[in-house]
Amino acid sequence: IRTIDLILNMSELVTNSFEYHPKQLALCKLLLNNLIPEFQLKAKGKNLTLIYTDNIKDDIILADEYTVIEIFQNLFDNAIKYTEKGKIEINCAGDEKSVFVEISDTGIGISEEYQEKMFIPFSQEQQGYTRQFEGNGLGLAIVKKYCEINGAEITVESKKGIGSKFTVRFVKQ
Repeated sequence: IRTIDLILNMSELVTNSFEYHPKQLALCKLLLNNLIPEFQLKAKGKNLTLIYTDNIKDDIILADEYTVIEIFQNLFDNAIKYTEKGKIEINCAGDEKSVFVEISDTGIGISEEYQEKMFIPFSQEQQGYTRQFEGNGLGLAIVKKYCEINGAEITVESKKGIGSKFTVRFVKQ
């Protein structure tokens, strides 16, 4: 079902049939209420620790709720999927101009060579039938497009074998 959702989401983006419905959202509260409990259970199921911190009071952004949830659902899912042991840390914070969420993991990491291609649809670092992880290569491509639609910026820091940190930054309202 998740694969079908990703394909449908990508087809909406490619055909320009996606309808953007921005509204004021309390980003950290949205994540805490809609996603964190689900992903804490998923992490626990893999014997991982998921730590969520909320270090901001004014977290209001103007964005499309569906796409914001999809951004973080994909990023949280990837953090758990690609982490075999250790922890995932999700930090919601901000400054005077922005609200940002950092998702750090102790997972497999991403090679420097692949980081340039990771937002291209259907691309995966591991190819072929012997690859270790399932997936269709659409998650991060959709995340990138949804960030662009909402005027958000996504950055990544990663080291192979050590882990990754994705940061999504929204303009504060």
